[in-house]
Amino acid sequence: MSVDVTRDSTTWQPPTDDEEEIVTKALRDLARWLYRQLQVEYDDLNSDEVIEEEIIVNEYTFTEAGRRLG
Repeated sequence: MSVDVTRDSTTWQPPTDDEEEIVTKALRDLARWLYRQLQVEYDDLNSDEVIEEEIIVNEYTFTEAGRRLG
């Protein structure tokens, strides 16, 4: 992840020395948290229990080779 921090200041106040580092760290922390949330959701949606429930609810049928019918 690459971050470029600029300041849109009406007083033309320059950024602080550590401003880019602080913003970059915050954005990376957010990206990691979002990724973990997506991973948990993905794992849940692809769990054996959820897949089995979807098969039952949608009344899917399969051939012996594992191909879905209809």
